[in-house]
Amino acid sequence: MKRKHQDPFASTEHMVDYDRNSYMQDQMVRSRAERLRAAVERIGPVVPEFTAMDYGCGPGHSALNCIAPVIEAYRHIDPQGSIVIRHSDLAGNDWNSLLALVFGPDGYQRNASAIRTELVPGSFYTQLAASGSVALGTCFAASHWLSRALSPYSPGTVWFADLEGHARAECAALARADWTRFLRCRAAELRPGGMIIVSTLGGVADAGEMNGVRTSARKLYRAVFDVANQMVDSGLLEASALDHFVFPLWFPTAEEARAPIDEQPDLKKAFEILEASVTPAPVHPDDVYEDVLGDPATYARLYAGYIRGFGESTLRLHLFGPSAKKAVDVDALTDEFFRRLTRYYQAGPGRHASETMVMTLVLRRR
Repeated sequence: MKRKHQDPFASTEHMVDYDRNSYMQDQMVRSRAERLRAAVERIGPVVPEFTAMDYGCGPGHSALNCIAPVIEAYRHIDPQGSIVIRHSDLAGNDWNSLLALVFGPDGYQRNASAIRTELVPGSFYTQLAASGSVALGTCFAASHWLSRALSPYSPGTVWFADLEGHARAECAALARADWTRFLRCRAAELRPGGMIIVSTLGGVADAGEMNGVRTSARKLYRAVFDVANQMVDSGLLEASALDHFVFPLWFPTAEEARAPIDEQPDLKKAFEILEASVTPAPVHPDDVYEDVLGDPATYARLYAGYIRGFGESTLRLHLFGPSAKKAVDVDALTDEFFRRLTRYYQAGPGRHASETMVMTLVLRRR
């Protein structure tokens, strides 16, 4: 089958019901509150204004939970000082929903004093702020998305950690280049003494896993492949489309996260590494929805919603679109996939549980 033209949107644009289905992401942010407060205290007062910039903010409450401890900590240091909060994400982010939260009853602008909100559309693989202007950068559950989609020949998997040969090498090379670019952009934007905290899904060494690495959510992505493969068998998806589809993700080990700083002279000069770790998630590390294991219907509904929240845009653009004969078919394929995925999870609660390991990198700009 001839490969169809790829949609120019990035895989993360137009995510569906992200706020409602972002339990894991929000728990990750909340668990880093003490690190955020400690970073603000270490940075100290900044004049004329303290600028905090959240990269890959998304449209949901996690963007507010990331900022709340920063504002709280800085107000202890400088009760009247000017604060700038910059929310950055791709242009396709639901900015209206984010602003409704920021200025809503639970938002930090509800009774703000000397706080300015700025929106910065763009890719965090580019420089998004003036050099030396950012005091504190944050990036939660976002930097595992690669800068672009790949379509290697990868039959049998949609998951980077199970790729082999040329397909894995291609994905690994893009992940290394993207992450190095991310760090160089942040090195330019951070002021001396500024800090950045990155937390994302990670992986750890495991000789029993493909390629010797056990990554977060491995069973979830294998479940996605199984359901997609069933649709191929039913004649609903093109086999060649699935053979060339892989989620554009890379969940790094701690060693991979720090490698560019250890190996690149300019980054080693720019950054002091304060933490580089991969640890189990603080809440439900073995199964995001283990609380409802005894209720298969609810368990399945929550997993389908969770996968739909972060994954539907990718599936529509790079799997269902290339399989569709006309545009309207994409909606039908999407609905059928998530109906089947819901049944798949309901039939085996716990069998395809999403494990969560969090990679955290804390850097200080020299």
